[in-house]
Amino acid sequence: MNDSLSDNSSKATEILNRMFEAEMEFMRSDGSDFSGIKSAFHPGIVVHEPASLPYPGDWCGYEELGRLFKTMHNTWSSMNIENMLATLDGDTLFMGCTLVATARLSEKEVRLPFAQILKMKDNLVIEAFPYYFDTALIKAVLGYNQNMVKKT
Repeated sequence: MNDSLSDNSSKATEILNRMFEAEMEFMRSDGSDFSGIKSAFHPGIVVHEPASLPYPGDWCGYEELGRLFKTMHNTWSSMNIENMLATLDGDTLFMGCTLVATARLSEKEVRLPFAQILKMKDNLVIEAFPYYFDTALIKAVLGYNQNMVKKT
């Protein structure tokens, strides 16, 4: 790997680690401490979750991002990533991995490819586009049929 690609990969991994740690710190505080979120996410953050998940739609700003994290925490008892690869190209970060998550209610595990495109501004994540390989499998593991929970 040339030095430029290695540097981009290292920077991308640093950003992702900061982002994941901010989410964990927020959850450990029961949603009361936004300092980690503010260190990783831009105030104009927008996360675009697929319509077929139990937390669909666009989640905008710190408050909604906090609600998204709480909803995900209430949905999954654990969420981990394995075999992460990432690179940064200008203001766009590309990452791919294997997502391993355990549903809180059914205790069933889902393991599937996951990718994400993150847009950066001022060294902070301003926009996130998560891509789940099989949302039908996720819905089945979570015990959902046709009607999904809507963002309120």
